[in-house]
Amino acid sequence: MNKKFFPVLLVLTVASFFFAFSRSSASDNPKSKNEKILHNVGLLLEQGHYSPKKIDDNFSSAVLKAFVKELDDDKSIFLKADVDSFQKYINTIDDEIHGSKLESFYFISESYSRRLKQASQFYIDILSKPFDFTKEENIIMDSEKLQYAKDDAARKEVWRKRLKYLVLTKYADFLEDRERNKNKKTIEVTDTDSTADKNVKPPVKFVYKIDSTLEREARDHVRKQIGRYFTTLQNHNTSDELFSEFLNNIATEMDPHTSYFAPIESRGFNEMMSGKFYGIGAQLKEEESKIKIASLISGGPAWKSGQMSVNDEIIKIAQGTGEPVDVTGYAVPDAVKLIRGSEAGTEVRLTIKKADGSIKVIILKRDEIKLDDTFAKSVIINGEHKIGYIYLPEFYMDFENPNGARCSDDVAKEIVK
Repeated sequence: MNKKFFPVLLVLTVASFFFAFSRSSASDNPKSKNEKILHNVGLLLEQGHYSPKKIDDNFSSAVLKAFVKELDDDKSIFLKADVDSFQKYINTIDDEIHGSKLESFYFISESYSRRLKQASQFYIDILSKPFDFTKEENIIMDSEKLQYAKDDAARKEVWRKRLKYLVLTKYADFLEDRERNKNKKTIEVTDTDSTADKNVKPPVKFVYKIDSTLEREARDHVRKQIGRYFTTLQNHNTSDELFSEFLNNIATEMDPHTSYFAPIESRGFNEMMSGKFYGIGAQLKEEESKIKIASLISGGPAWKSGQMSVNDEIIKIAQGTGEPVDVTGYAVPDAVKLIRGSEAGTEVRLTIKKADGSIKVIILKRDEIKLDDTFAKSVIINGEHKIGYIYLPEFYMDFENPNGARCSDDVAKEIVK
């Protein structure tokens, strides 16, 4: 079966175009599918780009360098031996784009997954013990001046210094906060005080903490921060997402304003440009690696269901009768991608933990949600002279609906008013 592809947007003035691919047939295995996508990306770039570069060995070398940098910009995941081993593909990526067997991506991505898993174990041990801040040490923050570690011990030392720097920064913040607040008086307001304003929260007590306590709290803070960092990396460490990054580096090498969108990313781009999406009408927030409901949009599916409340925790998300995905540790944008869909009426199942600890599975049908703040608005200011004011928050255009919203049309309508 031929791979279907279509350009989503073509902007000749900046030599840019964005494109997305429909999913392959079920008979395509992942490697065959990826080779077809890669080949079609090459065709689009060479035949459809406004000002195409030649896809040759120089192009291949640049893509390899960019992809490795994308995966490990601060040189804390790969070892030097890994990066050296990637050089065998320095002149082959162009051949893979033109139809040769795809090998470079799989070799590099498998190395990345293995090294990421190893690196994710370092911080727990390093942060379990206090740091010696009396010892003078240096750390290089400029990624261009960094070198890849030669072995695991050297890589762990890189992580030790970075974690020490993060802890020291947070520790210094805690010390400054303590110094700033040490002379504040503690004010207590009890529930039995009839003169107290019940709507005013009592001031937070200032508790003087010794240095060792602040250092431990700084390590705890960084441990949670790095834990979330690795959780996010591992959530995105799928073959499909890494392959999208690989293709995007190829597109960007053609010119900085050209991007590859995987289907779900294309949907997000269309949502942003059209000012509407298909979802459940709920805003999400992240609290301690948990996805929670921040607010419900009146009239949206979540609000209409009467089953969801602010601060409900979303544990799992499933598409229709599909397998639920545990979203613990997910970033909000990643959870949003799972909740939103491509059309109204599609089903999403949310496993929710209520405030009382009870677990519920809530089935919702997506509906069109319009982002009113996106669209052009106008007002007439009456005074000595009438002044017309048009507010255009951002550019927008509904690519899928010829009769949909377009900022140029809406601005013209506001002018006529």
